Amino acid sequence: MHLATFIRGISIGFIVGVLFAPDSGKATRRKLSGVATDIKEDFEETYDDISSNVKQKVDKVKHKAADVADRAGSTIEDIGASVAGNP
Repeated sequence: MHLATFIRGISIGFIVGVLFAPDSGKATRRKLSGVATDIKEDFEETYDDISSNVKQKVDKVKHKAADVADRAGSTIEDIGASVAGNP
């Protein structure tokens, strides 16, 4: 969340700086186009990083949940066997 806000702030600051720079309209449009491309690439990279990180964490939680379920099943079977063996 904070990274996205930071990137947005930098982007807005840069765009404002470009708009107030003493250049011709054509040069300003060219700069803005370059900035837009840079922002898009930064956003895509940030999105990919966050998406990958979330996927890794979800996979880790799934594996831990499966381990806990297996251990719980084994414990229940052990308790059932000991109860059945001791009338």
